[in-house]
Amino acid sequence: MTDAYRDGDRDGDCDIGYDLLMQIQQGTMAYRWRGVPMQKNPFDLALYPLLLDRARPRTLIEIGAFHGGSALWFVDQGRALGIDLRVVSIDREPPTAVRDERVTFLAGDAHALGRVLSDDVMHALPRPWLVVEDSSHLASTTAAVLDFFDPWMRSGEYVVVEDGILSAMRAAERYDGGPLRAIAAFLARTSGRYEVDRSLCDYYGHNVTWNVNGYLRRR
Repeated sequence: MTDAYRDGDRDGDCDIGYDLLMQIQQGTMAYRWRGVPMQKNPFDLALYPLLLDRARPRTLIEIGAFHGGSALWFVDQGRALGIDLRVVSIDREPPTAVRDERVTFLAGDAHALGRVLSDDVMHALPRPWLVVEDSSHLASTTAAVLDFFDPWMRSGEYVVVEDGILSAMRAAERYDGGPLRAIAAFLARTSGRYEVDRSLCDYYGHNVTWNVNGYLRRR
């Protein structure tokens, strides 16, 4: 596999072979929730509820709304787990056809999150938080999101970086190295403040998740 970036002595490889991976991706791209496109794969559909139950977040901040299906799915999973969860979902062009009292869609740029997530807004969001970075998948965009949230994160809270699987799909070069490059650089410059939660990344096998090395826990 190309474009593997180191996580300590672990790399960005995935135990799923390329041909099977691409077959699963076809279903992932077609997946819907409540009739709304969502594009989540079967492994993370199982892993996220484990994380939600473990971390019990009250606010989930999603960067990259797409059509809004994942925001709906997150709040539905929170309700099933008895979590009073609210989702704030940010996109350059947020969806207008999705309505749920537990979800707030905001227009914003992943490279300028402070314009929409001001200090006052951030201080008002109930803790704990779960941040999901699912925007353009460009390494520079993921880096901007991680750097924005880093000063705000508290011990035990998670940032999930989606779609590091692009490296195993042999597509990371189209994204300037993609999320895995950004994750590796972020871990290197934050001096051990975060750890890759291997209990999630490796639950079904080494990095059998689209969020390769992407379940990051603030120490």
